[in-house]
Amino acid sequence: MGFSEQDIGFLRSISMFLATLPCATLNFMADIASRRKAYLTGLVLEILAALLFFIGENVLLVVLAITLSIVSFFGLMVVENILVADSLKGEQRAFGFGVMNSLSVVASLVAPMVAAYIVNISGGISVGGIKPVFLVQLLGLLVASTVATLYVRDIRPLEEVGVKRALRDSIEILKLNPWLKRWILLEILGGYVFALSMPFEMIYAVKVKGANEFILGYMGLALNIGNIVASPLIGKLADRIGRVKTILLLRPLYYTSIVLFITASSPVHLVLAWFIRGIWFASGAPFQTLAIELVPFDYRGRWSGIRSLISLPLRSPGSLIGGFLYTNFSPETPFIVAGLIDLVLRVPLIYKTPETLDRRRYLNKFRRRN
Repeated sequence: MGFSEQDIGFLRSISMFLATLPCATLNFMADIASRRKAYLTGLVLEILAALLFFIGENVLLVVLAITLSIVSFFGLMVVENILVADSLKGEQRAFGFGVMNSLSVVASLVAPMVAAYIVNISGGISVGGIKPVFLVQLLGLLVASTVATLYVRDIRPLEEVGVKRALRDSIEILKLNPWLKRWILLEILGGYVFALSMPFEMIYAVKVKGANEFILGYMGLALNIGNIVASPLIGKLADRIGRVKTILLLRPLYYTSIVLFITASSPVHLVLAWFIRGIWFASGAPFQTLAIELVPFDYRGRWSGIRSLISLPLRSPGSLIGGFLYTNFSPETPFIVAGLIDLVLRVPLIYKTPETLDRRRYLNKFRRRN
């Protein structure tokens, strides 16, 4: 569409800021209304995002599409995590998340290669070549939402709570449990890690490393395979030795993938970097579990809502900074800075997070409003 890397960073930063209120609303809705209503509302927004990407011909539609896709990621995915956590016992929760992540990746295992062929026959990496991919996504989401409407149910009844009380409770638990503030800081910094680098990874692979649509497809396939194989095993490990230890144990894989990506001298190295990244992605299972387990069952929605309300606007400049670094320093700079932020700032915060594997022990130290 003619945007520069710096333009893309700016558009994503604006969209991240605009997504704050709908994300928080969706998360609070999981406690105030019901998990099911929040989940189905999020699906509608995800469908609209795909539609807007497909028909988008100007900056306004692109910004709306990116905003709704961010709401889908930070709003809908969190509600999904709450539903899954509600359905699983604590000693099996990380494994359950691992299995869920694997099954979702299995369902889309060949998607990157299918996308590559669709782009190829539609004119290559261009606006016309990529738009049909969003049409396929739109049709798939319509089918998925129909299934979700039929089968997704609330697992346990919730106490009725109003908006004011939900907000008051959210602020109160932050005051009473200081590690929750550290977790929000961890997520803010995470926004800079991913927003600095993620929007530019495929651009870098194409422009600097010479990848075509098929190499990008193989990279996506390798990432999915790594994720599928590792997710249940890593989830099982987190249920055995703890969530925090497992997350820290896998962190070096992220830094390895960055080094291999920016030093890649052939397509094989790019694919290998993404396979390693896929194994590291599997640490998402203990990370998802830990984030949800930091509060009791009935606080999961409002905890997620206050996290979105605080972290999203503060992390929104990440893509703008990434675009600036990519354009004005070197294409490798956003990836290097992202890795350093994670290693130097986020890892110590993860290390200081209380372990939640023993639920009774953890909840004994958790404080809430009387």
